Amino acid sequence: MARIAVVGSINMDLVVETDIMPKKGETVLGNHFFTAPGGKGANQAVAAARLGGNVTMFGSVGIDQNGENLRAILKEEGVETAFINIVEGIATGVAIIEICEHDNRIIVASGANQYTNLEYLTNVSKELLNYDVILLQHEIPLESIEYIANFLSIYNKTIILNPAPAFALSDEILKCITYITPNEHEYKMVLNTSDPMDEVLKRYPNKLLITRGEEGVTYCDGTNIITVPSINVEIVDTTGAGDTFTGAFGVAISEGQDLLKAIHFANCAAGLSITKMGAQKGMPRLDEVLKIR
Repeated sequence: MARIAVVGSINMDLVVETDIMPKKGETVLGNHFFTAPGGKGANQAVAAARLGGNVTMFGSVGIDQNGENLRAILKEEGVETAFINIVEGIATGVAIIEICEHDNRIIVASGANQYTNLEYLTNVSKELLNYDVILLQHEIPLESIEYIANFLSIYNKTIILNPAPAFALSDEILKCITYITPNEHEYKMVLNTSDPMDEVLKRYPNKLLITRGEEGVTYCDGTNIITVPSINVEIVDTTGAGDTFTGAFGVAISEGQDLLKAIHFANCAAGLSITKMGAQKGMPRLDEVLKIR
């Protein structure tokens, strides 16, 4: 099996469930609070590892209890952690998550994730050449994404970018990316366009995969616009569904599956993930996904 490198964020999630989303200046009572491992990078690494991927995490944590716990959890999940950057004098990243009526709002304090920077990546760049599939997200500095995309595309690596949180990307970066996976709300900002979805998809055949929640995933195969449907499940918590999709998609691509099959595999994994609470906690294992494929 091909080797997968995840270059991205590592956070501790602070989660509150509530019946009412507070308005500006308003205080409401929550129902339940818990902490959980998170960060889009770490989430994707765990998703891929649970599905049988050979995964190494590249990212940064602080010298604190959150950082220690998060590295231990990644190891327990079978993710290689030897190259994680441990930063002095700054806290491990956190995400504050509000969950209400099966939906969520998230605020991220990046902390040590800002140190997944050019200095760190230059030091590990030779190691990254040992990997075939690289997963990236937007919770590390943009210059880091640009550096990795440019550097690894020269070596014909498969680069998968989950562009969240959304911000506009240059044409130069897009040329280096093999697959990009925004959701239906993000793609217009990421691609700096107001054009209809079908027109945008035709510009990026077999590259742009738009995740659309219950509607599935839509892409252009070069001729036709294709939507791969989601599975029907009872929604409990959507946190981490996009990360599960990207991690699962990375595994399928690393196994040599064609694009349609890889999207279907990732849809099944993402669908199962929203039937449980928590980002990483809800991520399925390979035997669960194979039962419903």
